[in-house]
Amino acid sequence: MLPRHLPLLAVADVISSLGLNSRQIRHAATAMEHIVQRAFTRRAGAKRPLSYEEFADTVPECHWVVMFEVCALIHLERFAEAYALTSAARALHRSSEPIADPSPGHATAA
Repeated sequence: MLPRHLPLLAVADVISSLGLNSRQIRHAATAMEHIVQRAFTRRAGAKRPLSYEEFADTVPECHWVVMFEVCALIHLERFAEAYALTSAARALHRSSEPIADPSPGHATAA
């Protein structure tokens, strides 16, 4: 059974494109859950009062799908593709973070 956080249509595309069988799907889903559980145990201050389910709800759907696909690729021993997908996801995540405007008129008060 897939975790409730995985968007079914996106995961169905991954399963279809990689040709995963039920054992491979279970393995990828279990590995993905372990990643989120590990992140939960290492969470920072603001997220400490959250239960695991509340924490998992804060993970964007697109991140669940990428984690599932990377875990499936690793299980299939397609390491270069898993690395490329992880690198691309990290680059996109960094580029979506707000960038401070260094111009003098935009300084924030401390």
